Amino acid sequence: MEPEPHVTTYRVAVSSDQAGILEVFAEVASEVPTAVRPQTEAYIKRFVASGQSWVATDADGKIIGYALAEKAADIISLVYLGVAKKARGQHISTALVSKLKESGVPIVTDVQSDNKSSMVDRFGRFGFVKTPTVFTGKTKLRWEKSGAPASRDAPT
Repeated sequence: MEPEPHVTTYRVAVSSDQAGILEVFAEVASEVPTAVRPQTEAYIKRFVASGQSWVATDADGKIIGYALAEKAADIISLVYLGVAKKARGQHISTALVSKLKESGVPIVTDVQSDNKSSMVDRFGRFGFVKTPTVFTGKTKLRWEKSGAPASRDAPT
């Protein structure tokens, strides 16, 4: 008997997803590194309410990954990206970032220097480039749609 194929669905996060996002967030927090703090639920609520955050769900509808993001001034800020440990190796992070890219607007994120998930390298494979920062302890990254016209080419 062959194992069942992984069935993953991707969609924009809604308010009823907050508990599932928090569950995965708590599971992977030490790798980021971060922790569940008193304000974590409020942050998740804010990012979900922005309409820019995405979730990945398994065949049973359980949240197995998330991309928490918000948009400001035509830039999406990807604040947290997480995948449940049982769902790793299925390209869920890649798919979630691809969903964010579909908007076509630049995406910015940063990775803590003590991140345990090789996220700087992974974001590089997603097409992000390192950008200068005055902050120590983190790497800032940016993705822009290739072939997008430069602002100086815009009609006046």
